[in-house]
Amino acid sequence: MASSSSEQIRPAAPLSAGHQEGWRDWANLDEGLTKRMAEHALANDVADYLCFRAVCVPWRDSTEDPKPQNVLHPRFHPRRWILLPGPGRIGAADNLRRMRNLSSGERVAVNLPDLQGHAVAAGSGGSPGGVLVLVDERSLHVRLLNPLTAQFIDFPSLTPVFSRRRVGRMDKSFQDISRVTGAGIAGDSTVVLHFGFDNKLVSAKLGDNCWVVISEGNLLCSAFPFASNVYFANKEGLMVVDADAAPPRLVLAASWPSSDWTMVHMADSSSGELLVLIDKAHFKHGEDYIVDHRVFRLDKAAGMLVPTMDLGEHALFVGDFSGALCVSSKDFRCIIPNTIYFQHDRFNRFYVRHISDGKTRLLFGTANGSLFDDLTSYVAWNART
Repeated sequence: MASSSSEQIRPAAPLSAGHQEGWRDWANLDEGLTKRMAEHALANDVADYLCFRAVCVPWRDSTEDPKPQNVLHPRFHPRRWILLPGPGRIGAADNLRRMRNLSSGERVAVNLPDLQGHAVAAGSGGSPGGVLVLVDERSLHVRLLNPLTAQFIDFPSLTPVFSRRRVGRMDKSFQDISRVTGAGIAGDSTVVLHFGFDNKLVSAKLGDNCWVVISEGNLLCSAFPFASNVYFANKEGLMVVDADAAPPRLVLAASWPSSDWTMVHMADSSSGELLVLIDKAHFKHGEDYIVDHRVFRLDKAAGMLVPTMDLGEHALFVGDFSGALCVSSKDFRCIIPNTIYFQHDRFNRFYVRHISDGKTRLLFGTANGSLFDDLTSYVAWNART
């Protein structure tokens, strides 16, 4: 909070002999103007807001410090930033990690010591609003971390909810079932986690001392956070978490247009719509198969999935979990509009498919550290950190 001295208008400094006409004392701007400039920076990107506050002490004193604020509140969420697998630089310290901005393309290295000893929920379905979900590999306590502002909040241990206990530190089977494959923040204070290998959906509210199992054994894809809701898929249809119920429960958001599907992916269209991609695999000989993609948008008011053949200037990047990325070709000319980039065969290669006519081609090798390398690595990221 700003101090009482910072709430007063500072007198303008006298023009010194060394200053040219038109010079302005930017550090001592009117506080109201400083706040408006900061809000403009925040509206563009939280990283811009942090850079603005770092300019000088008076600007920091006049603007809100994100760190003491509740990390669950979306005001300072790094929405268009993704955490990339691997270290920030070759040979760099373990705490340094790379992040990429999906709007500007900016690529930065961030010091994240909190990641040590934690498993990180992978993909856009595991990072609500860009907030990272970390699970302590020893205690299984959960931490939500904003990687840019360093805000964090801790939740209870997950140990009681799993179907079995760990047998030794190197229990690979337990590492799998305790891996968060999707996460979201429902409402103001309910955190929802999905454990795909244990087929459990659990939730905890801020201040709770334990996690509650919402559903188990009936979930067919990982969680996806969108517009303060958390969505899932089961045989009944596209489901959403009702965080106001006690305990939280799944309610139907939309029925499936057909039942012959293999996998469901979801993405934020970046224009206020939830996109739902339904895949159907057609097996030919042995392990060989082809995949059909159908794209829908959720009409929340009508409670139905509306088919679409036009993503406009956008493309979808799809990996193994339910969370997909929707990226604009207007921002990145190398991306083909109205396409789906997806991982298909046993060699983990990516293909690009045109939605309008279904034409598909192999995405050839991409340069290490390129935009395509980062996007495909991100959506295919299954590893623990």
